Amino acid sequence: MTRHVHILGICGYATSGAALLALQRGDRVTGSDDFAYPPVTDVISDAGIRWENHSDPENLERWGRPDLIVVGNQTRPQNAELAAARDAGLTIVSEIEFYTDLAGDRLRLTVCGTHGKTTTSALLVHMLARAGLDPGFRLGSTSLDVGGSARLGTGPFVFEGDEYTTAPWDSRPKFLHTRPHAACVTRLELDHPDVYPTLDAYRAPFIELMGAMPADGLVALCVDDAECAALREHAACAVVTYGAATGADWRVTDARDDGALQRFTVARRGEQPLHVALTFPGLHNALNACAALILAGRAAAPLDVAVAACADFRGPARRFEVLGDAAGVTVVDDYAHHPTEVEAGIAAARARYGSRRLVAIHTPHTYSRTLTLLEDYRRSFNASDVVVLGPVEAARERGQPVTVTSHDVAERAGPGREVHVVDSSDEAIRLLCEIARDGDVMLVLSLGGFDKLAPRLRAALETSRVA
Repeated sequence: MTRHVHILGICGYATSGAALLALQRGDRVTGSDDFAYPPVTDVISDAGIRWENHSDPENLERWGRPDLIVVGNQTRPQNAELAAARDAGLTIVSEIEFYTDLAGDRLRLTVCGTHGKTTTSALLVHMLARAGLDPGFRLGSTSLDVGGSARLGTGPFVFEGDEYTTAPWDSRPKFLHTRPHAACVTRLELDHPDVYPTLDAYRAPFIELMGAMPADGLVALCVDDAECAALREHAACAVVTYGAATGADWRVTDARDDGALQRFTVARRGEQPLHVALTFPGLHNALNACAALILAGRAAAPLDVAVAACADFRGPARRFEVLGDAAGVTVVDDYAHHPTEVEAGIAAARARYGSRRLVAIHTPHTYSRTLTLLEDYRRSFNASDVVVLGPVEAARERGQPVTVTSHDVAERAGPGREVHVVDSSDEAIRLLCEIARDGDVMLVLSLGGFDKLAPRLRAALETSRVA
């Protein structure tokens, strides 16, 4: 039976995906948002979805009264349309609860952890698709391999297990709503200090997830991270450990990079080793691939097919995405909002590009995170030669008092390297074109993309060469 689903905040990455999946399922979909902009607005409109770029209680009657209201997490608690839906007694669910409903009783696989979720999830989807299993998925970015950030599919459903809050009325992390049959935890390190003031608070929902796993389920834990490994004692199901550490059930060994592929062996307890060639550099990505292989095996994907999928994995957008060369400079766009992710991204670039001069461009994300983790930046840039820092991305903390700046990060980014602070992406591009040398690698590390800096930088370098 066709339902009328109305989505608040319909132009968010997750809610827009939910809208498209609801259409695929046969639902009638409408929605609203505030100050939304392309390209997502175009995607929603091109799909034939009727929506308004303004929250208004009248939207609840504009296309007929909805059967179900789906609310994105960016919707504010004081949203008048949400309040009107409550007053009218309409059924209201969060975006992630709606996705779980879409997945139904299919095998649900959830990738959790502080770092590496999007890459691991996208690789797992690629493996399952290559095996012909027609996976559904909800990712945090567009998959360059299978397209889109969400798909309904008919086979196993892969969730990127976001630990941020669920909805204006639900402070629990989204991953708890996915009720996985199998899951992995890649790392466990304090993040989102605006929600989790301490590591104990951040750890608590992961412990809850371990206890909620079904008895016949499976959890893969990275034992290279002590906090992650400690979750084992809380698991209500079978546990498979992985990592580079001695004693891991699936152990990554002999990792090396040939400039095009990272090659490594996965030694498995009691099983034949797997010899993997992965497009993405860096030990952290070898570990991510190991986690994906474990979950792919749980979904009955042939492991030889899953291993082969690693060798042509394009990845999610803006995850070590090599945009190409211009004026003798290689430009790479990567996602990083946490000091540990910055460090891992730079280490991966160093592994791939060897002794070439490495210029790291980073915009810290949110005042709360930058201030809380400020001292961690002392190690983030150690493998780089030049650092360029843009303004802190305020994001959801826009309008709040400025408690920390990129100059504070710059004080911790040295010594031993050249460090610059710029006030805008335009200033960054001018500076980078001035200092560029033949053979440089320029690695852009940010969450929001710093005004699409990487593709603009590549174009500017190309122009500078012509000039």
